[in-house]
Amino acid sequence: MTLRHLKIFIAVCDTGSMTAAAKELFIAQPAVSFAIAEMENYYGHKVFNRVSNRLYITEVGKVLLRHARQIAAQFDDMEAEVRNWNSEEILRVGSSVSVSSAFLPGRIKAFQGEHPGVTVQVSVKNSAEIEQMVVNDQLDMALIDGPIINRLIACHKVGASGMVFICPPEHPWSGGTIEMSDLNNCSFIVRERESMERRLLEKLFQHNKIKVNVVWQSISIDAILNAVASGLGVAVVSGVFAEERLRAGAVGQFHVRGVRLSRESFIIYQQNKALDDLEQDFLRLCVGPFHPLS
Repeated sequence: MTLRHLKIFIAVCDTGSMTAAAKELFIAQPAVSFAIAEMENYYGHKVFNRVSNRLYITEVGKVLLRHARQIAAQFDDMEAEVRNWNSEEILRVGSSVSVSSAFLPGRIKAFQGEHPGVTVQVSVKNSAEIEQMVVNDQLDMALIDGPIINRLIACHKVGASGMVFICPPEHPWSGGTIEMSDLNNCSFIVRERESMERRLLEKLFQHNKIKVNVVWQSISIDAILNAVASGLGVAVVSGVFAEERLRAGAVGQFHVRGVRLSRESFIIYQQNKALDDLEQDFLRLCVGPFHPLS
């Protein structure tokens, strides 16, 4: 079954006769009749009932017509978009919240320095959403926190950063070391549930049978730091983000005996994707020379 068959079928439905459809499509009437017959043989159903030289669409024909119109419209949209495509080059980059703040801006600036005519479009969401956008081909590449377990995604490690426990500067834990059990029933300020930081924290608590009170959750690192500084609870954040507040004395740091947390970051793209020159250059800026995966 071809698009030609569907368009002939639509024309017959719209004009009410094969003769009128042939005139509209500038083809011979026998060609229209033959195309409709081929459709009916292919699907094993009549799409028209013929009564007194008039055509009446059948119920299965109505179903076919609905889908045929959608397919034909999508094809026409594709034709128009491709024919009117301009020469502007675009790189669609996604990023998790954490990576977008600490790592991505410098890489984007370096890439634009090498490719001043390329438009870089950046989407910042949580890691789970970014992964799905890569799978759905809504993004060319993305930088997110790992680990990555989706088999449809290829990944390269770009770096890792330690995570630190922080508290209000006047908190008795500030500057000290506590036992894991001390965290029981503690008021915690956390990232949203889909974030890698939240997953790491929940895994740590579950393994050690610790129950905490989540009093605040936010997608914003700044909001978490501000909440801790205001005395609303304690948190675990990347040391990169806490560094300035720690130096200023806005928050304090404490250690949990035997616990060291770190967050790895990766650049990802579709597993079977053949990277073009722009994508290879961006990958190189993030991880080094490009080596295709086997």
